[in-house]
Amino acid sequence: MKGVFCEHGPRSLTLSDSGPLTGVRLAVKDLFQLKGEKNTAGSPEWFNTHPPANKTALSLQQLLEAGSTFTGFTHLDELAYSMQGSNLHYGSADNPKLPGYFCGGSSMGSAAAVASGTADIGLGTDTGGSVRVPASYCGLFGIRTSHSLIPTEGVFGLAPCFDTVGWFSQTPSLLVDVGKILIPSQHLSANKVTRLVTCPEISQLADTPIQSAIQEFIPTLNNQFPICEIKHLSDIELLGELADVFRILQGRAIANTHGDWLRKYRPVFSEDIATRITMALSITDDEISWANEKRQQWCKLMETLLPDNSSVLLVPTTPTTAIKKGTDSEPSKVQTNRQRLLGLTAIAGLWGTPQCHLPLFSIVENGINTGGKEIEKPSGFSLIMTPRSDFSLLSLVEQLTKPHE
Repeated sequence: MKGVFCEHGPRSLTLSDSGPLTGVRLAVKDLFQLKGEKNTAGSPEWFNTHPPANKTALSLQQLLEAGSTFTGFTHLDELAYSMQGSNLHYGSADNPKLPGYFCGGSSMGSAAAVASGTADIGLGTDTGGSVRVPASYCGLFGIRTSHSLIPTEGVFGLAPCFDTVGWFSQTPSLLVDVGKILIPSQHLSANKVTRLVTCPEISQLADTPIQSAIQEFIPTLNNQFPICEIKHLSDIELLGELADVFRILQGRAIANTHGDWLRKYRPVFSEDIATRITMALSITDDEISWANEKRQQWCKLMETLLPDNSSVLLVPTTPTTAIKKGTDSEPSKVQTNRQRLLGLTAIAGLWGTPQCHLPLFSIVENGINTGGKEIEKPSGFSLIMTPRSDFSLLSLVEQLTKPHE
């Protein structure tokens, strides 16, 4: 499967024949260390300039000890610095749910493995949307966890101030099972969620078909919550600045983490990622000051939308459905799409809070872009809760989706 599984690493590895994940197949994004193996992090130069791991990443070790079977490392966008789902060196995983379209990135291989049925769990990371976007494009359940809740020890860091561990599955119950293993025990109590919040200004960041589908779906959720509330943002201008705020802060973190390696080895990247790295290495202190101030403002605003862990915010996960390969992958279009994606993914990312995608509806498209053919494209929506409410969020997702399993 081009662009899905890496050539290096074991094809079948089991550490335990007992445990809650016994018999469950695990595909692992190629930036989680496995003792004795090397990672590419999406870059041949990274693979060639780094030694084999002397220890397995903590999160991967926990899943293996729970009985899961490692089925292979999976490809990602170069250095995980893209949400496109394409790699200049290793190819682009085809979307199993929508052939001819991208899976989304950067955790494209893990998403494709689960969507195709060759794995049950796809282990990934999410810095700016690298689990949430593929989950939306491929029709999977996927969670980005609270920042620093699950240790990233032994995991390639893109921008440590935003990096999180995440995972995909076809069912919410398996998503929860993984959470029970990876989320620290002191955070495994589920709070009752009684308030569903929607925000028109956020919903309007998505294309009209997704907005309409969400509005049609919300009534099916209303009887699950004692309180359903529409809240308007007090600062719409700030919402429009989130993509740049995240871009700047992430870029500086990448420069601080990888600047020396990038300057020393000058690895080859695709045009869009190379442009992004040049930008990251040239961010000014004034830009950082502006972005930090805006981030603080956004966190305070989010606290008004979600004042406690009994509330959940429903938002579009992505502004569009999966991107078609070919003309839609031109660098200018990639950048435009990325900016729109960040406008949504930064909502949770800047607050460091958990977000879960629920693939509970599709978008039917029939028009000039599909050659007149009717195509059903995976979609859905996300639920966001307060920081470290991850297990409450997972439990809520399982509760809301029981009829869909």
